[in-house]
Amino acid sequence: MGNTTTEVRFTPLLVAEVRSVLERHGYRLPDEGDHVHGLVVARVDAALRNLVEVFEGRTW
Repeated sequence: MGNTTTEVRFTPLLVAEVRSVLERHGYRLPDEGDHVHGLVVARVDAALRNLVEVFEGRTW
């Protein structure tokens, strides 16, 4: 992201909390194994970082 403040705030806890919200709403990670799970989580991490940038108006 390149923003020191964002890097400090973007923690594994934030990712875990978003995952928890998604699961409470009925969304589930795929069951295809650890490799697929890791790939999905990496993509979710990237998407969440993008969401943060859009939310703060740093990207359009």
